[in-house]
Amino acid sequence: MKLNIFLVMSALFIASTANSQITIYRFGLGQQKADAIIFKKDKQQINGVVHFPDFEDKKVKIKVGEKNEKYAASEIDSIQIFDAEKKLSYTFLWTKSKVYKKKGTEFKVIKEKWLCKTIIGKVSLYLGGLEYGIKEVKVKNEETNEKIKESKMEVVTKDVNHYLKRSNEDYPILVSVSSNGFSAGFNVFFKEYGAYYFSDKPEIVKKIQDKEYKYEDIEKVVNLYNMKPAKKAEPKAEPKSEVKATKTKSTPKAGSKTTTKKK
Repeated sequence: MKLNIFLVMSALFIASTANSQITIYRFGLGQQKADAIIFKKDKQQINGVVHFPDFEDKKVKIKVGEKNEKYAASEIDSIQIFDAEKKLSYTFLWTKSKVYKKKGTEFKVIKEKWLCKTIIGKVSLYLGGLEYGIKEVKVKNEETNEKIKESKMEVVTKDVNHYLKRSNEDYPILVSVSSNGFSAGFNVFFKEYGAYYFSDKPEIVKKIQDKEYKYEDIEKVVNLYNMKPAKKAEPKAEPKSEVKATKTKSTPKAGSKTTTKKK
């Protein structure tokens, strides 16, 4: 009971931190603007260089040519961020979110914030925090097991939230919280609510509960969940042996009578 109260209070506190005056810890800002398209709800599209919105920004800044423009968050459907090769890399959404209230079945809806979608799939992963930036970070190469550098969207302030959403869910759901500073104790939250969210995959739940997957493994867990099951190899049909049809002359059996036509 005490654990559940702690988890719920932690979720509500973390989700509402942007509403209070708190000290912001910056861990290297990284790149905070990029080529982007703002898709407005009225179907208008604005191309330019967008400054990544903060968690609660009511307006978004975009530079179109030499002109700086601002658009209200409530007018915007999404902001699509592109990399140097003009490929879509991240999507910002001004959206409500949910936090678990009780045993993974009840939710509290949190008002709109800017969340950044970082993985798209059967389950999509969203990043949430006071300020965003693209930073060069070390990640583990799953094939070689070595650490490699990769540019990724990160929360560049202290508190980091991760949300998950399936296509049939109305809002992203908070399942993992951590910190760029002191992160002790945060796995309790993921162990509880990560298990609720992935309850349709018992093998994933077991690894979360056994601490094989922790809050920092959220991307690995999402990619595993989204992985398509391998197709079972169908047994190959044995090739039919080619039988060559050969014509043979029939020869009369011994003792059989033969007749010849008389001319």
